[in-house]
Amino acid sequence: MKTQGRIPDETIYRLSLYHCYVGEILRRGDSASRITSAQLAEELGIKQESVRRDISFMGGAGRPGAGYDVGELFEKLKRFLGLCDEYPVIRVGTVDMLRALEFVFPEESYGLKPVAYYSELPGDVGMVVSGVEVRHIDEIPHIDRALGAHVALVACSRPLVDRVLGLLGGVGVGGVLLLTPAVQYLKPEGMVVRHMRMQCDIKSLACRYHLTERERRETRPAEVVATPAPGDTAI
Repeated sequence: MKTQGRIPDETIYRLSLYHCYVGEILRRGDSASRITSAQLAEELGIKQESVRRDISFMGGAGRPGAGYDVGELFEKLKRFLGLCDEYPVIRVGTVDMLRALEFVFPEESYGLKPVAYYSELPGDVGMVVSGVEVRHIDEIPHIDRALGAHVALVACSRPLVDRVLGLLGGVGVGGVLLLTPAVQYLKPEGMVVRHMRMQCDIKSLACRYHLTERERRETRPAEVVATPAPGDTAI
């Protein structure tokens, strides 16, 4: 088992991707009991050698030529990633945003459990989302440490990003998935922030579309226009 040196962030991300994919297989109740690195690579658009190298960080999880037992691989990925059946997560955002996120990203389906909700709007305080009472962001310093929540999903308004990150860092949150479209922000020391810059993603997609269209036009064969022969009558 590879235990020396720092595991690359790219490897950790791909391992979490394998965990999500294998979890989907188990939730669907697919009949396949085993999966190969070639199948994982094809389904997820990753090189097969990268899949094998990533999984090797966890030690033996399969047999050459036979692939991996789906249930065993899922449990091994879960333990390696430090997850549990209901990993506690903090959510920060308005009630409308939190409910929208519940609709498109039901965390319970992915082994995650929201244990605390915080909103920047005073009118949201006291409301209940998925059985959890919403508190104001000013209450973050008073979170119950026994909840064991060290990861948060943040979708607050842009002017409050620095403040919210600082408050979360003060209660031991070490990882944040930031959805707010802030280009710059202050990250507390030791905190890892994964920022989904949706506005930049959309702009890059628009650019890629226009570049592809321009390349397509430039490589399109030119239309051949017939020149009338002498004596012919052009219509």
